Amino acid sequence: MNNEEQLIASSHQYNVKKECPMPSPRELFKLAYEADRNRKFDEAENFYRQALKLNPKYSMAWNNLGWILFDQFQQYKEAEKCYKKALKYDNRNFYAWNNWGILYYRQKMNFSKAQECWEKAITFNPEFGNAWNNLSVLYKFQHGNPTKAREFEEKAIKYQNSEQKQTPTSNLTYNFCSECGSTLEASQKICDVCGLER
Repeated sequence: MNNEEQLIASSHQYNVKKECPMPSPRELFKLAYEADRNRKFDEAENFYRQALKLNPKYSMAWNNLGWILFDQFQQYKEAEKCYKKALKYDNRNFYAWNNWGILYYRQKMNFSKAQECWEKAITFNPEFGNAWNNLSVLYKFQHGNPTKAREFEEKAIKYQNSEQKQTPTSNLTYNFCSECGSTLEASQKICDVCGLER
């Protein structure tokens, strides 16, 4: 069985529409995400790579592939390349900024770069709880500033699982795509990155 036949056979176990012989990048992203959730990391990696062959500018696929390479396979250099590509195609991808910060913190022990990445993530999504939490850990254990750490921890708790975000400098409301996390203007109906309609 060749690669395409394997991909099609594998995709059918995840209920991809039968009338579509080759899944779209978005369908492959969903398959990868589901495989990742089911701890089938080799399959998830394969699906993300297939999605990226079809759409090399798919920022969230680059981000998620980077996370698997970093967290599951300890391929740190490859993961960093993925985060860079994710940000090349969507510099506002706060998930990629956050994950790149984790790589700097855990692997490279470069705390100032980690902080820069997390602050960048918060710039693009001021209510992204994960980045606030990471800053809290950084300030507690690396900067020795428990007061600032507690302030960031409170923000992390406040913003966990928040659906709708507002920028602190304006009254403009932004949404974030539930599929890929990209920033959407309040009136935007289709995500520019993954094509999800809301």
